[in-house]
Amino acid sequence: MCVFLQIAAKKSAISLKEVLAVANFPVLSHSKCYGSTATQYKSANYCRGNDVHTHKVMWQQSKGNVLAQIDAPIRSINLLAFVHLRNIHASTGAGRTARQLVEHLAAKQGIALQVLADASDKQRILPVVGQPWTDYFYHSFTKDTSAQQMRWFLTDRPPAESFWPEAEVVYCTGESYVPVQTAKLAVTVHDAGYFDQNAHQINLAYIQTRFKWNLLFRKLERRADLIHTVSHFSAERLAHHFPGLAPRIRVVHNGVTPLFFGPVAQEGIEYLRQNQLADRLFVLVPGGLHYRKNADLILAALPALLQRFPDLVVAVVNHANPRYAAEAKKLGPRCRLLGFVSDAALHALYSRAAVVWYPSRYEGFGLPIVEAMACGTAVLGSNSSSIPEIAGDAALLVDPADATAHVEALSMLLTDEAARQALSDSGRRRAHLFTWERSATQLREHFAALL
Repeated sequence: MCVFLQIAAKKSAISLKEVLAVANFPVLSHSKCYGSTATQYKSANYCRGNDVHTHKVMWQQSKGNVLAQIDAPIRSINLLAFVHLRNIHASTGAGRTARQLVEHLAAKQGIALQVLADASDKQRILPVVGQPWTDYFYHSFTKDTSAQQMRWFLTDRPPAESFWPEAEVVYCTGESYVPVQTAKLAVTVHDAGYFDQNAHQINLAYIQTRFKWNLLFRKLERRADLIHTVSHFSAERLAHHFPGLAPRIRVVHNGVTPLFFGPVAQEGIEYLRQNQLADRLFVLVPGGLHYRKNADLILAALPALLQRFPDLVVAVVNHANPRYAAEAKKLGPRCRLLGFVSDAALHALYSRAAVVWYPSRYEGFGLPIVEAMACGTAVLGSNSSSIPEIAGDAALLVDPADATAHVEALSMLLTDEAARQALSDSGRRRAHLFTWERSATQLREHFAALL
């Protein structure tokens, strides 16, 4: 296949990178980012071989005429997006992914997008988020989102076509289910964390959520036409736990919100000043304090790190579990829990930090990694789950179980300006591989292949 693509690129007078982008191959820096499961990635039904063979190797039948596909007319798709609107405001992670994908899909040629949402969420959220969400056409249901989801799951009624009869693809932007009659059903699933070991702390809430998601994913095995997930790691794990999904899994990486590629806004500069961080040496922890984000390791490493660097502040963004928050406060004022911050403030924090520290136990993608890279800041992360795939060789990755190794890695980066600059340069380059424009283009291609 690679030889064919190289020949096609030469005959078509376009770069191999451009050919790979059209073919929906992930353009990653090197193969080692897949770690020990590389053979699984290459052989699984959801991934390059089967997916690209099914949908792209038609080029071979046209004798390498890649440009014919590029110039082919775009078929219009009536796309009904089911969105949990409450998650797109003040959003991180999955909520940010839903918001950015919908916005970029709606802007693409050949997409006629309408939104299916909770009526009360629509009334409450649209005035806050504004355009382009206030410009979309909406179909609403009166039940709360959770109650509506339960009704759909148990009764398969009402179908999506009762809201928009002309819908061709119904797209659930997060882990959920909407029954369809003639339309195709596509669902975004971010990871298999509730079914993998060590991703979540085992308690009653975990058991309840795992049970609920198991029922949902079994339903999707029977009813979904396409499962979109955000990394090859997540695809492999989903296929492992739910083999019936494997042939329908397609990988489209997340992107970086354009804001993070630009200069810091005045709002962000003011935020740094108000929090006495504008002229302070600080490490940013963007994942909050939770079991899955490895709060235990963070809190174990901080005493030694703060003792080694008397002027250092560690700033923690996003929600902190109360138990971990209480432990963090015992470390004194140099460990600051900033809570949720606006995108402008987050942009400033990423850009001003000496190092962004993301030692997560388990990720389906890891948005803070590429957001920090886009801002030009050195990243220290874990060598686990999807993180090596996303970070490539543009971040320093350490064992998520070794607090001492994290202290030493942070110490090296804080004292070695050349090392930080090298990661800054490689990180900026890598971040440009992950854009929401590219993600929406690839997702649209997968939707088109269903019709």
